[in-house]
Amino acid sequence: MDVLLLVAIMLLISWWQNRGTLAADNQPAPDFKLLALDGNSYRLSDFKDQQVLLYFFAPWCSICKLSADNLNDLRKARSEGDLMIMMMALAYEDQAAVERFVEDLALNVPVLLGSEQQMQDYQITGFPTYYVIDETGKLVSRSMGYSTELGMRLRTW
Repeated sequence: MDVLLLVAIMLLISWWQNRGTLAADNQPAPDFKLLALDGNSYRLSDFKDQQVLLYFFAPWCSICKLSADNLNDLRKARSEGDLMIMMMALAYEDQAAVERFVEDLALNVPVLLGSEQQMQDYQITGFPTYYVIDETGKLVSRSMGYSTELGMRLRTW
């Protein structure tokens, strides 16, 4: 009974955190074309044949620092051909702040420099937030706040 109560509380908290964000109800994910820290340009629609985990963060966000390292573990567990993982920096002061964040965590995934447009398109209301986009380009899952590697794995299987 205690376990069921705990699960119910966790689901309620998750619902509360995600209210107001773009619904993950099989609607098409908003496309973008953005420059990454590695100098490459990334367009979401270029990954239509594979699943994508899109992780939105702000370099000043302490929860983002705790959660983002789980992306490295997920990257080791899943090949890029199986799951494309991209991070998108939002609400940053300058590119140097994003670079320091990435360097401090030794992140092994593309880090895109997002803008207010992506914040509006995805209705980002807090950090970190991530979406799972299926092979057809539709939003199938979302989460806001700290997420473990296991939590990310469960949403991307």
